[in-house]
Amino acid sequence: MTTVDMEIDESGLSSIGKHWGLVLLLGVVSLLIGIVAIVWPAATIIVIAVLLAAYLIVSGVFQFIRGFSHGLSGGLRALLFISGALSLILGLIAISGVWRSVEILAIFIGIAFLFRGFGLLFESAESSEGRGWSIFGGIIMLIGGFVVLVWPGISLVTLAWVTGIWLIVGGIFEIIAAF
Repeated sequence: MTTVDMEIDESGLSSIGKHWGLVLLLGVVSLLIGIVAIVWPAATIIVIAVLLAAYLIVSGVFQFIRGFSHGLSGGLRALLFISGALSLILGLIAISGVWRSVEILAIFIGIAFLFRGFGLLFESAESSEGRGWSIFGGIIMLIGGFVVLVWPGISLVTLAWVTGIWLIVGGIFEIIAAF
């Protein structure tokens, strides 16, 4: 049997990642996307929601197909079929209307905040390190989750603005780091 030795020149890859031109390009792109998110938050939300709908459809199909793989336990197989079908159905509902996509995006963000909040609270029960901060963070995430679920429109616009500001600041730092 023949073996092929392949060496990846890590110094070459890292030099590409550190090239000032690439860092500058990423900084400018981050800055521009941040400005777009702040100036047109509604359009930004719609684009993200449509991308989420497409992702749900594609991932649903792949999860469903993966459910037919050999060597899976019955429970995992059922979970893949169910999660794939739900993902596909949500994606098709979302793609049927832009506002449905936005609603589903808000629901996902709200539920994700709730899960993270409960996760932090459960983590604080098991660990004494940073317990106070975990409790505080968990409560903040739970409040954020409820706010997003109750007032999705305002919450998504606020998230678009915060993301835009974050991208602008990050982009400025990347541009500075390029020189």
